[in-house]
Amino acid sequence: MQFKTADFLYRRAEMSATNIDELLDIWAESMENSDAGNDTPFTSHDHLYATIDATRHGDAPWKCLVVSYNGEVTPNRPTWQADEWEVFYRDPDVVLTHLLDNPEFCGLIDYATYIGLDKSGERYWSDFMSGNFAYRRSIRSLTFRELPC
Repeated sequence: MQFKTADFLYRRAEMSATNIDELLDIWAESMENSDAGNDTPFTSHDHLYATIDATRHGDAPWKCLVVSYNGEVTPNRPTWQADEWEVFYRDPDVVLTHLLDNPEFCGLIDYATYIGLDKSGERYWSDFMSGNFAYRRSIRSLTFRELPC
Protein backbone atom coordinates (compact mmCIF):
# COMPACT_ATOMS: atom_id res chain seq x y z
CA MET A 1 0.00 0.00 0.00
CA GLN A 2 2.84 2.40 0.83
CA PHE A 3 4.55 1.85 -2.52
CA LYS A 4 1.36 2.34 -4.54
CA THR A 5 0.42 5.46 -2.57
CA ALA A 6 3.89 6.98 -2.84
CA ASP A 7 4.09 6.18 -6.56
CA PHE A 8 0.72 7.79 -7.21
CA LEU A 9 1.16 10.90 -5.05
CA TYR A 10 4.79 11.66 -5.84
CA ARG A 11 5.41 10.41 -9.37
CA ARG A 12 2.08 10.19 -11.18
CA ALA A 13 0.03 13.02 -9.63
CA GLU A 14 3.07 15.11 -8.60
CA MET A 15 0.94 16.32 -5.69
CA SER A 16 2.12 19.25 -3.58
CA ALA A 17 3.14 18.72 0.05
CA THR A 18 0.11 20.71 1.27
CA ASN A 19 -2.28 18.59 -0.78
CA ILE A 20 -0.60 15.36 0.36
CA ASP A 21 -1.10 16.39 3.99
CA GLU A 22 -4.74 17.28 3.36
CA LEU A 23 -5.41 13.99 1.59
CA LEU A 24 -3.74 11.99 4.38
CA ASP A 25 -5.82 13.88 7.00
CA ILE A 26 -9.03 13.06 5.10
CA TRP A 27 -7.91 9.45 4.77
CA ALA A 28 -7.14 9.18 8.50
CA GLU A 29 -10.46 10.80 9.40
CA SER A 30 -12.36 8.32 7.22
CA MET A 31 -10.57 5.43 8.95
CA GLU A 32 -11.43 6.54 12.52
CA ASN A 33 -14.73 4.67 12.64
CA SER A 34 -13.65 1.63 10.65
CA ASP A 35 -12.59 -1.75 12.01
CA ALA A 36 -9.23 -1.40 10.27
CA GLY A 37 -8.10 1.31 12.67
CA ASN A 38 -6.32 4.51 11.76
CA ASP A 39 -3.60 3.04 9.57
CA THR A 40 -2.88 5.33 6.65
CA PRO A 41 0.26 4.55 4.64
CA PHE A 42 1.90 7.82 5.70
CA THR A 43 1.36 10.34 8.48
CA SER A 44 2.46 13.40 6.48
CA HIS A 45 4.28 14.53 3.37
CA ASP A 46 7.53 14.46 5.43
CA HIS A 47 6.93 10.78 6.23
CA LEU A 48 6.26 10.10 2.53
CA TYR A 49 9.43 11.90 1.42
CA ALA A 50 11.54 10.19 4.11
CA THR A 51 10.26 6.79 2.98
CA ILE A 52 11.10 7.55 -0.65
CA ASP A 53 14.57 8.80 0.32
CA ALA A 54 15.23 5.66 2.40
CA THR A 55 14.41 3.31 -0.47
CA ARG A 56 17.42 1.25 -1.49
CA HIS A 57 18.23 1.51 -5.17
CA GLY A 58 20.96 -1.09 -5.46
CA ASP A 59 23.72 -0.76 -7.96
CA ALA A 60 22.19 -1.97 -11.19
CA PRO A 61 23.22 0.86 -13.50
CA TRP A 62 21.52 1.51 -16.80
CA LYS A 63 23.32 0.24 -19.88
CA CYS A 64 22.77 1.15 -23.51
CA LEU A 65 22.90 -1.06 -26.56
CA VAL A 66 22.64 0.29 -30.11
CA VAL A 67 20.85 -2.00 -32.57
CA SER A 68 20.09 -1.77 -36.24
CA TYR A 69 18.50 -3.92 -38.89
CA ASN A 70 21.01 -6.05 -40.78
CA GLY A 71 18.68 -8.09 -42.98
CA GLU A 72 18.09 -7.83 -46.70
CA VAL A 73 17.91 -4.24 -47.94
CA THR A 74 15.16 -3.55 -50.46
CA PRO A 75 14.43 -0.29 -52.29
CA ASN A 76 11.03 0.15 -50.60
CA ARG A 77 12.15 -0.83 -47.12
CA PRO A 78 10.41 0.69 -44.08
CA THR A 79 12.19 3.65 -42.50
CA TRP A 80 12.80 1.79 -39.22
CA GLN A 81 15.14 -0.59 -41.07
CA ALA A 82 17.49 2.29 -41.90
CA ASP A 83 17.64 3.69 -38.35
CA GLU A 84 19.77 2.81 -35.35
CA TRP A 85 17.91 2.22 -32.10
CA GLU A 86 19.14 2.70 -28.54
CA VAL A 87 17.96 0.03 -26.10
CA PHE A 88 18.34 0.92 -22.44
CA TYR A 89 18.40 -1.93 -19.93
CA ARG A 90 19.74 -3.09 -16.60
CA ASP A 91 21.86 -6.21 -16.28
CA PRO A 92 19.33 -8.98 -15.52
CA ASP A 93 21.88 -10.88 -13.39
CA VAL A 94 22.40 -7.85 -11.14
CA VAL A 95 18.66 -7.14 -10.91
CA LEU A 96 17.85 -10.76 -10.00
CA THR A 97 20.66 -10.83 -7.45
CA HIS A 98 19.22 -7.72 -5.79
CA LEU A 99 15.73 -9.22 -5.77
CA LEU A 100 16.90 -12.49 -4.25
CA ASP A 101 19.10 -10.69 -1.68
CA ASN A 102 16.24 -8.44 -0.55
CA PRO A 103 14.86 -9.72 2.79
CA GLU A 104 11.44 -8.19 2.02
CA PHE A 105 10.88 -10.93 -0.57
CA CYS A 106 11.75 -13.75 1.84
CA GLY A 107 9.13 -16.47 1.50
CA LEU A 108 7.31 -14.64 -1.30
CA ILE A 109 9.03 -16.14 -4.35
CA ASP A 110 8.03 -19.51 -5.78
CA TYR A 111 11.15 -21.27 -7.04
CA ALA A 112 9.34 -24.35 -8.34
CA THR A 113 6.15 -25.00 -10.25
CA TYR A 114 3.08 -26.09 -8.35
CA ILE A 115 -0.58 -26.87 -8.80
CA GLY A 116 -2.65 -24.81 -6.39
CA LEU A 117 -5.81 -26.43 -5.04
CA ASP A 118 -8.37 -24.70 -2.84
CA LYS A 119 -10.21 -26.36 0.07
CA SER A 120 -12.78 -27.92 -2.27
CA GLY A 121 -10.07 -29.39 -4.48
CA GLU A 122 -10.60 -26.93 -7.33
CA ARG A 123 -7.48 -25.73 -9.08
CA TYR A 124 -6.55 -22.05 -8.87
CA TRP A 125 -3.89 -20.01 -10.64
CA SER A 126 -2.16 -17.24 -8.74
CA ASP A 127 1.14 -16.50 -10.48
CA PHE A 128 3.50 -17.69 -13.21
CA MET A 129 4.76 -20.75 -11.33
CA SER A 130 1.20 -22.05 -10.83
CA GLY A 131 0.41 -21.76 -14.54
CA ASN A 132 0.22 -24.49 -17.15
CA PHE A 133 3.17 -23.14 -19.17
CA ALA A 134 5.61 -23.31 -16.26
CA TYR A 135 4.29 -26.69 -15.15
CA ARG A 136 4.58 -28.23 -18.64
CA ARG A 137 8.10 -26.86 -19.06
CA SER A 138 9.20 -28.31 -15.72
CA ILE A 139 7.74 -31.74 -16.54
CA ARG A 140 9.57 -31.80 -19.89
CA SER A 141 12.89 -31.09 -18.23
CA LEU A 142 12.58 -33.91 -15.69
CA THR A 143 14.58 -37.07 -16.13
CA PHE A 144 13.31 -40.30 -14.68
CA ARG A 145 15.28 -43.34 -13.63
CA GLU A 146 14.33 -46.52 -11.93
CA LEU A 147 15.47 -47.00 -8.39
CA PRO A 148 17.05 -50.33 -7.50
CA CYS A 149 14.81 -52.45 -5.27
